[in-house]
Amino acid sequence: MSTLAAFARPVAVAALGAAALFAAPAAASAAPFMPDPLANCKPAATLGVEKEEGDLVEWDFDAPEGATTDAQVTYLNIGQAPTIGTSGPLVNETGDAEGPEKVLPGFTAHLIPGGTYDPDGPAKNGVATCPLGFGFAVTQ
Repeated sequence: MSTLAAFARPVAVAALGAAALFAAPAAASAAPFMPDPLANCKPAATLGVEKEEGDLVEWDFDAPEGATTDAQVTYLNIGQAPTIGTSGPLVNETGDAEGPEKVLPGFTAHLIPGGTYDPDGPAKNGVATCPLGFGFAVTQ
């Protein structure tokens, strides 16, 4: 195999992967985290990110009443000026509560590096906390 062929194949694979990554989020305004950081936690809860009006992004944590998480989303926004930041504390969206929001124009990669999920909240401690796994999502 020539040096050019050895170099061209990985570059082509990386280009196809990048094209799929950039193309996929354009179809939907809401994106689940993949893999699901809460996959092994009971009772069920969800973490997601949603591109709302214009460039407004909201991070969602939907869980049973009283449940909490200490997870925060780290993001890389490639908009007008590349920005790295965090979502701030995620709020359980039971009732009228809303998750944290930020204006993030353009392509944004969202990462949940870990944390814990407490299904009945810190005041009760009747159910053991669950460690969160890694999760990744993209909005555009």
